Amino acid sequence: MVRAPRPRMARLAAFALAIVAGGWAPSGAAVRPAAHRPGAPAPIQHVIEIMLENHTFDNLFGHFPGADGVPQGATLPNPVVTTPALPAVHPVVASANEGDVLGVIDNSRAGELAAMDGHPGSGYRMDRYTLHRQDGMAAITLTPPADDPNLQALARQYTLAERNFQPAIAPTQPNVLYALAATANGWMVNATPPPQLGWHSIFDALTRAHRSWRIYYGVPPSVLQGSVWYRLIPPGTAPDITGTGAFLGDLRGGALPDFSLVRPGVGYSQEPPEDVQEGDAWLGQLVEAVAHSRYWRSTALFITYDEGGGFWDHVQPPVVTRYGYGTRTPMVMVSPWARRGLDPRTTTNLSVLAFMAHLWRLAALDQLAARQDTLASAFDYRQRPLPPPRLPTVPPRTLVFTGATPLSDPPPVAPGQGLVLHLRANTAGLALDRGLSGPVALRLVPPAGTPVPAHFPVAVRLTRGEATLAVRLPLRGYYRLLAAGPGGSRGWLTLDVGVTPETVPAPAG
Repeated sequence: MVRAPRPRMARLAAFALAIVAGGWAPSGAAVRPAAHRPGAPAPIQHVIEIMLENHTFDNLFGHFPGADGVPQGATLPNPVVTTPALPAVHPVVASANEGDVLGVIDNSRAGELAAMDGHPGSGYRMDRYTLHRQDGMAAITLTPPADDPNLQALARQYTLAERNFQPAIAPTQPNVLYALAATANGWMVNATPPPQLGWHSIFDALTRAHRSWRIYYGVPPSVLQGSVWYRLIPPGTAPDITGTGAFLGDLRGGALPDFSLVRPGVGYSQEPPEDVQEGDAWLGQLVEAVAHSRYWRSTALFITYDEGGGFWDHVQPPVVTRYGYGTRTPMVMVSPWARRGLDPRTTTNLSVLAFMAHLWRLAALDQLAARQDTLASAFDYRQRPLPPPRLPTVPPRTLVFTGATPLSDPPPVAPGQGLVLHLRANTAGLALDRGLSGPVALRLVPPAGTPVPAHFPVAVRLTRGEATLAVRLPLRGYYRLLAAGPGGSRGWLTLDVGVTPETVPAPAG
C-alpha cells in the first residue's frame, strides 16, 4: 500500500529543523601545491552557505561531464509489479521531481539503511532502493540538467565536490545538526530533540571569537518557534535568526556578517514535492545578488544539500561513525578564488565548518569536525580572480504555486478531481510583491501521448501579486505547468495525477 504524503506541517517542522586533507586538481590535471602561504592573509572574509534539501549527487549530477556519476548500464531490482518478468530497471532521467511528486520516499534512518544494503566487513552495496513500495522508481529518478540550469552552470564555472557525503544515515534534522554543531548527539529523527541534549555550535564558536553571523530563513519566524534552532545559538542572539529578505538588504547595505547561513522558504527548498526548477531560479537570484555586490571578491559561497532525501546514489560511503556517513550530496563552491573543476576529496557539510576554522583559527567543535577536510586547497588565492557567474535562468520575480495557504504544497489528485492552485509573485527575499499585476501565460506539458485538456486555462491574471486558478486533469500521469508573468516573472510546477511511486516516469526530453 502506498504511504500517504507527509503532512505539510510535519514537513515544515523537519524543514525548519532542518577526511584528511589532500591535493586537488581538475580532471586529468596534476595536483598543484597548496596555494596559500601559512600566516598570509586570505582574501576570503565572508563565508555564505546556501543549504537546500533532499537530493543526492547522482540525482542532480549523475551525468555531469567527467564526474563519478551513474555508471553506464546501472540497474536495480524491478519494483513495477505489473511487469514482473522484467528483472531489473535502469535509473530514469525524468522531468523535475517526477517519481516523487508525492514526497514519500523513505529517508528515515531505518529506510536508508535498508536501501543502502549494508554488509559487515564489506560496506554498503547501494542496491535496494527500488524494493520498498513507497520508494520504487521514485528513488532512482534523475533530474535532467535543464531543470536546475543555474546549479549546473555554477558547477561548470567553479568547483563541484564529487565525494561529499551526508554526515549521518538519517533525515533532515540530524544532518542539519551535524552541519552546524558537528554532532546530532545520537538524535536520528525529525523531531525536536529533548531539552537535556546540549549543543555547542558554529554560532557559539564564532561569537566567542568575536566573529559575526546571521541565519537567514525563508519561513515566518513563528514556524521556527519551539524548534531546535534557538538552542543552536548563544543566549540573547535570537534577532540574528531573520528572513531571507534581510540577507539581500545586508548585501546592499554593507552589513554582511562573516558567516551567513541561508535556508529556503516553502516552494523553494527543492525537497519533493517542491519543484527543483523553482528552487534553482531562487538560488540564481541569491548568487547573482552576491556576485554583483561589494562582497564578491571577499566571499566563499557554498551551495549544499542537507541530505539525500532517500534518492539513490551509487557510491559506497565510508564508515566513519556509528551513524554514517550516508549517501553523497552535492556541494558547489563559488568564489573568485575557487579552483575550477571537480574536487575528488572526501568531504561532508562539516567541511564548511572546518573551512571557517582554518580561515579564522577557530578551535574544532569536536573530534569529527577536526577530522574534516578544510577545503583550503579548493581555493587558489594567487590565481587571476574568476569573474562573476553567468547564469541562464534568473527571473526578477518567481511565481510559486501553493495549495490552500502560502505554507502548503499543491496536493496530489485523482484523475478528474478538481484542484485549486494559488499563485504568488515573490521577490528574491521571498516576500509577496504586491506591486506586480498583470496576465500570466500558462503552458501545460502533459504526459507523453496525452493531449492537453481543452478546458485548461491558458492564462490567469495577477492582482497585487496573487492569482487563483482551478484545474481538472482527466488522465493519470505527471503534468508539468510553466508560468510566464509580467516583468519577466517565471514559475514551475510538476503535478501528480493518480501516480504511485512504482510508476516508471517518462524519460525527459
